[in-house]
Amino acid sequence: MDVKTLLALFNVAARTEFNRGHQSLKPEIGGLLYEYPSGPVEKMNFPFFGFLEGMAEFTGTSIFKEFPDGYNFDVTNKEWQMGVAIKSADIERAANIGNITGLDVYKQRIGELPQVAGEHPYELALDMLEVGDASTYGTCFDAQNLFDTTHDYATAAGTQSNLLTGTGTTVAQLLTDLNSALAAMNGFNYQQGGTGNSKKRKLNKNRKLLVVCPDELYASFEAIRTQTFINSTENNWKGRFEIVSRPFTDTDDWYLINVDNSDRLSLFLYQIEKPVALEYPTVNDESYKNNKRFHWNAYGRYAVANGAWWKGVMTTN
Repeated sequence: MDVKTLLALFNVAARTEFNRGHQSLKPEIGGLLYEYPSGPVEKMNFPFFGFLEGMAEFTGTSIFKEFPDGYNFDVTNKEWQMGVAIKSADIERAANIGNITGLDVYKQRIGELPQVAGEHPYELALDMLEVGDASTYGTCFDAQNLFDTTHDYATAAGTQSNLLTGTGTTVAQLLTDLNSALAAMNGFNYQQGGTGNSKKRKLNKNRKLLVVCPDELYASFEAIRTQTFINSTENNWKGRFEIVSRPFTDTDDWYLINVDNSDRLSLFLYQIEKPVALEYPTVNDESYKNNKRFHWNAYGRYAVANGAWWKGVMTTN
């Protein structure tokens, strides 16, 4: 069997393995990212709507609101890739015996590519989460840090805070601070035109709660999530949230996140121009001719950016 035929045979097996891995993908933290396509563009303006003033009595002249400057939030796609290289000598040996069995270890590695690629946007989001009280990865559409004391659903700074100071890290203190974080989240609002209370609209109309915490706090939050009584007092937080822990640098800070995205928004935006796909080599590739390697490349273009600040509350200690 010649190399070209063997390579085509292995590419079929690699494609099958890659597709199997892609189909088995299950996001660990559903709802943390709001996924949407950008189309074939490098940059897209993501619209945050908050300027409609509501219904008004029709008196003969219709009222229309134009999209205001500042509500367009630019998200720029980046190129991402990773791949598997196989020495051409290994391909040639398989061709000599007319069998790809000896290449199974490479096929397995190719099958792992979609899992690693699928986790990558969440890795980016968790990196951004941990430093969300700084502008390391940019700001939100209101020009404030993801977690800040001066948020608003507008193009300028406001007075709503999703950055709280905790009382400590004991179970009792975490219970107190969970109540404070939920109260803050429940209070986030915007004005639907006018200044009266009747014009206020809640930003978190539906809630599905997730606690993201450092590994050191997992046991305490798990106790709050599962125990009926804590310190002989009925625990009203039992079963009300899920937990994800991570090896964060700061071992005392944690996050309450609303992962309900029925409003088509999440704490982070996941913009996709080109989904990650596997690119296959041929005998005409320069890498084969010059470097004696065949490359299977997983490549995509996408971006993760700060999204709806009101979906999360950071508690610092």
